[in-house]
Amino acid sequence: MDSTEKRIMQIVKAGGEGKVYFPSDFFECGSEKAVSKALQRLVHADFLMRMERGLYCYPETDRYWGMGKLPAGSDAVLEAYAKRDGFRTGPCPGAAQNALGLSEQVVMNPVYCTDGPSRRIHFRKGCRPIVLYHVSPRVFNYRSRIIMLTVIALNDIGKNDLWQFDLDGMRRVYEQVPYEEIREDLRNTPSWIRNLILGYYGEQRTKD
Repeated sequence: MDSTEKRIMQIVKAGGEGKVYFPSDFFECGSEKAVSKALQRLVHADFLMRMERGLYCYPETDRYWGMGKLPAGSDAVLEAYAKRDGFRTGPCPGAAQNALGLSEQVVMNPVYCTDGPSRRIHFRKGCRPIVLYHVSPRVFNYRSRIIMLTVIALNDIGKNDLWQFDLDGMRRVYEQVPYEEIREDLRNTPSWIRNLILGYYGEQRTKD
């Protein structure tokens, strides 16, 4: 085993199982050619798993069910791409609507919002690609996650179609959130969304 392989193994082991890597993550381990050959050898040695061209993972070992080494999932792949390419991600509108109690529909596919370009990331044969679609970067500037979710969810629905969704479900979610936690973010939400949220807190104060 040469020094490039050893250095790559040290980095990967330190990162832990289930992480995803690009060859560029090992630029300090040797020349581009040396890194490429080292990665090939580590794949052949069953230390790394090649998911797609230029995409590798340190597989997680299933010690409970005995299923052996498992490839990284879409979340780990997305995290690696976001780190490399410098974009932020958030849940897609369907997932945001479910989290807010607006809908019972569960999103099964790996679909996300991003402040980067819309794209599809193919990361493993037989797996659905990760789908990213661009939204305004302002969505990711909110301090409160619930406000971010609300803006993503409601912007997708639109003001005129809110009647089709379970607003009581969203009200129950907001009943668990202190007003001071979202107060600053409300300044920067679209006015119709802000008024809807303020209505929930107005109801709480009336009950008190």
